[in-house]
Amino acid sequence: MNARQGALLRELLEATEFRTCDYFAGRLGCSERTVRNDVKVIATFLQHEGFSSQIVGKRGAGMRLVLAQGEGNRLVRVLDESEFSMQPRFERLCQEMTIFACAPGTHTAESLAHRLYTNKQQIQADVRWWQRILAPYGIGLTTGRSIALEGTEWVVRGFVMSVLFSFSARAVKQRIEPWLTGEGVSKHDQGFYERCIDEVQESLGFRFSSNAQWQLTVYLKVVVARIRLGCTISSHASHRALSPYFSDLRVRLERHFGITVSLAEMHLLQDMADCCTWQWSSKLMDQYVPDERAFGIARDIVRALADSFQSEVPPSYVKPLGILVESGLTRRACGFTIKNPNELTVKYDTMDSFCLLSSVLVDVEPVREAYLNGSDYARIALVLLEYLEQVDYQRRYRAGLVVNCGIDMALFGKHRIEKLMSKVRVADIVTEDEIQMECARSNVGLFDRFDFLISFEPLAVDFPSVVVSSTIDERDIERIVASIPLWKSGHEAELPWVHRKLKRGPKNVGVVRGLCDDLLVNGEIDMTYERFVWLFETLSFVKGRTLVLALCCEGVQRTRAVLYQMEGDAHVFGKRCSMAAVLLVPLADRGDLTPATEGFKRLLEAHADIADVADEGDFFSSFPE
Repeated sequence: MNARQGALLRELLEATEFRTCDYFAGRLGCSERTVRNDVKVIATFLQHEGFSSQIVGKRGAGMRLVLAQGEGNRLVRVLDESEFSMQPRFERLCQEMTIFACAPGTHTAESLAHRLYTNKQQIQADVRWWQRILAPYGIGLTTGRSIALEGTEWVVRGFVMSVLFSFSARAVKQRIEPWLTGEGVSKHDQGFYERCIDEVQESLGFRFSSNAQWQLTVYLKVVVARIRLGCTISSHASHRALSPYFSDLRVRLERHFGITVSLAEMHLLQDMADCCTWQWSSKLMDQYVPDERAFGIARDIVRALADSFQSEVPPSYVKPLGILVESGLTRRACGFTIKNPNELTVKYDTMDSFCLLSSVLVDVEPVREAYLNGSDYARIALVLLEYLEQVDYQRRYRAGLVVNCGIDMALFGKHRIEKLMSKVRVADIVTEDEIQMECARSNVGLFDRFDFLISFEPLAVDFPSVVVSSTIDERDIERIVASIPLWKSGHEAELPWVHRKLKRGPKNVGVVRGLCDDLLVNGEIDMTYERFVWLFETLSFVKGRTLVLALCCEGVQRTRAVLYQMEGDAHVFGKRCSMAAVLLVPLADRGDLTPATEGFKRLLEAHADIADVADEGDFFSSFPE
């Protein structure tokens, strides 16, 4: 299906009654004849995907989709997964990349146009687009008599993998994977690949997640295709010896496909298998024992947190932390970076908690020596968020609950607010008359007792307050959360900030060096460049078009935010950034991280480009998990 046909299927899914072709034509901006033709395509699609649901027509009334029992959710899921295959441009671009990297023969604009059912001018435009996208990765797409992909073999493979894994597995399986071999994968070869993956799991003693199984299968196909083209991995510094199983697999690959497989290829394949995501259960977690180094780092983390927050970390945290550290060390040793889908959530949405954890973890010597990837560090932080909630180290906001009602409503309101918002404590329940009398004299006393007031009716007082409904539902909670973070003792806690231009210098120095030099010159940090680089690589992230770094650690001199306008766009973590934003909070102020981080987010919303709008180049940034 194409994009229009997908949109028509969605319209049919949402329709609760018969609709005419004229209605759908108006909705989709096409002719009735096109709608009728698209209905035939959709019917074929449903049959091909094994659905019993059918599109039925009624003379004079139109048509509707009659869903078979239990197929509604499945159809929505399949449609969502097929979105990519209905975007002709991205499908064509991915097919081009797999042809450049894996298909034998000489490739020209004419041959590609014929193969992809497009024209020469479109292929030439796509090649220019690919050249711009590939440049930051050190990969070239040369043109002349033919079009060829050039670059370090592992980088080329990694990029091809990131292209394939940037979209849904279903779409890639159906529309892109066959292009890896040019003629599709035979049932005999597919069975061989699947047996290999099953045996890899047996040799390791663990089952991979379904996504990891598929990804390792795709990598095997890429390996075979690249070796057939004469592109091999000649050296790879593996972190462990080749196991007997992978030695045997090397012989079987050579025999099955008639190729020569180097030892380096097998070491790399073994390392990739080590880095696959496993299916973890409570039983498996109980049975598995991380290596001693990982366990030692986990214990150091637990000890440092307990010393800093004066609250013991439950023993149940140690083994999961050890497992995460071990997997992070494995990926670091293999030179792999696996994208963490929760990284932005941890580093941005829970920025105050993330900064609070980092204020301790970045000074744990074994953690620094491990030099984990930022995505793996975020996994550790994610596990520890619940511990922070239990510690209750961060300052909780003191709310005055103003009531003009019965005792049941007063006690319910207090219970509901404190249960749904961990950072708010109802310091006292007071009457509306009491508040008005206090403000009539002077509201100084209120500043000592409360940070803000919560009431069920609007208050005619000069003091920060939030009005909620009697049920205190989710919208009320959202209203409170959006209103209070910048309040401190009844006053708005303003975050100092400055706006600067990030100068790259005559030698066009990197973004990291430019940020470090500027912050040092302005007396905002006092640390070595090496320490700043480690903090940057571990803690920073990209949101929209803005590079973001929040620091609360030794060496930060003052609380402030610094927003930088880049001199020309810069590529960071595979994404194009036009701005950089740095939040600085000294250790002495870490108790007020919530107002600082919330104020920082509001600055970003007002002055930075943080909209999550996908850019064409962002689909190919790293290995998704």
